[in-house]
Amino acid sequence: MPETELPLARPRETPACRPRTFELGFALAGAVSGGAYAAGVLDFFYEALEHWQDAKARGLPVPNHDVLLRIISGASAGSINGVLSAIALPYRFPHVHAGPAPATPTGNPFYDAWVKRIDIRALLGRADLADPSQPIASLLDSTCLDAIAKDMLAYTNGPATRPYIANPMKCVFTVTNLRGVPYVVQFRGNPEIPGHGMMAHADWLRFAVNTGQGRYEQAWKFPDERIVTGPNHPYSKDWQGLMDAALASSAFPAGLRYREVARPWADYDQRVVVVPAEDGKATPVPIPPAWADDEGGNGDYRFVAVDGGAMDNEPFELARTELAGTLGRNPREGDRVNRIVIMLDPFPEAEAPGPVEASDTNLIESMAALFGAWKQQARFKPEEVALALDTTVYSRFMIAPSRPCTTGGPRWIGGRALAAGALGGFSGFLAEAYRHHDYLLGRRNCQRFLSERLLVPASNPIFAGWAKDPAMRSYLRDVDGETFAPVIPLVGGCQGLREPLPTWPRGAFDEASVMPLVESRMQALYRAATANIGARFATWLAWRLYLRRTLLDIVSRRLRNALSAFDLL
Repeated sequence: MPETELPLARPRETPACRPRTFELGFALAGAVSGGAYAAGVLDFFYEALEHWQDAKARGLPVPNHDVLLRIISGASAGSINGVLSAIALPYRFPHVHAGPAPATPTGNPFYDAWVKRIDIRALLGRADLADPSQPIASLLDSTCLDAIAKDMLAYTNGPATRPYIANPMKCVFTVTNLRGVPYVVQFRGNPEIPGHGMMAHADWLRFAVNTGQGRYEQAWKFPDERIVTGPNHPYSKDWQGLMDAALASSAFPAGLRYREVARPWADYDQRVVVVPAEDGKATPVPIPPAWADDEGGNGDYRFVAVDGGAMDNEPFELARTELAGTLGRNPREGDRVNRIVIMLDPFPEAEAPGPVEASDTNLIESMAALFGAWKQQARFKPEEVALALDTTVYSRFMIAPSRPCTTGGPRWIGGRALAAGALGGFSGFLAEAYRHHDYLLGRRNCQRFLSERLLVPASNPIFAGWAKDPAMRSYLRDVDGETFAPVIPLVGGCQGLREPLPTWPRGAFDEASVMPLVESRMQALYRAATANIGARFATWLAWRLYLRRTLLDIVSRRLRNALSAFDLL
């Protein structure tokens, strides 16, 4: 399709920001059980906005500029927190503060879903194996996730007025498309060959959620957006589609059940890439897929989806593009910035490097390293590395875990600061106390982030007059000889007393309490896997005499070693 025929709904730049307003986007990275930490961050973030809005409505002497959350992009657990935000923000909901874990559900969708509901004991159930005619879909029982999703979609409470939430609020969730989308690159020189074929597997699903916050103002849209309207409800097709997308994005390969996705073929016909033109200007170029003769047209394109984090674990660009437009650019300079993307990443650290010496590497190690290299290369984004090195960029921020070391050493940062950090991010599922700690740490880290990190130079015109106003001057901060102002000021109940450091949950998990469930799950998987094969006696004998006990020993040893390394035993 020629450039002039691109859909009019795809402007090169989004409309200008409202006066004296920061437009915000969240990029929620994949986190496995570290989603509890991210949920705590969001809980405090929304509470801070509530207090600030309340103070402005009461005419108190607080900063009177505005923020507008326009987009939440998510991968894996980040997508779950994205859909929970879409569900919760139209309503009032209580916030979970420091203290022991509540004995009963709190009515806070973030806390109840991540801390109270999801647990290894449910994941080791056998409900998914009840029908012997169905194939094994995952090592863990994912039916508990469907139950949680249904309950979350039924959440309701008194309506809340949140003018700092856009209507619509966009949600974009990454998925790994196992079917793939075919493309053909045509080169000159061999006319008898149709071209060089390629397959794209990094995919995403895009939604525009009617949050009920004032008039629905969709000033621009992507052609593949799905509108989610009406109150959330488990029997709403729109809301179920949004939840299904989040569940597909979080379907950890092999561990959790893969999901089937259906969407119009035309969604892919509308996609473009931005390439430089001869005059040096960027141009959006359509890239229509090379569908087979019996594909495309009417009806739905269907595919099996797994964890979006396998291909794009930090969906920053999806959030940035929503704020800026296809060819737009968010101002980066401190005195001009008015659009900011906040990356929330519970595990920002790079994975351990692969093998160095060929003589010390065996076949299994090399193949394991290759799979890790595929994943890491798919996630590598050199443009973001370059911008991160530029200290004058104020359009992108990141919040990640940080807490004092329990033994008095250097601060723990990243996954090491989380009780969910062991076992590759799965340890949070082992104990509610682990998830409670991480949730409260998220709240504490968010308070510090808003107070000390989410700052832009006071020379920005949004803060004009602050220096001459005694009430506003108290919000300014001097850092290294330069004066900064907060994008989101802490007022009311979020100001003053700092969120306390939660106690490290050492000794909260009893390995012996879950090993019978591990064995029961393994037995059920064995029976399902061998139900239709011959030589049943031989496989049964091998299982009973060797494999079962060996696998249980491996699981037990891995649990002890991982938790010991994180000072959790």
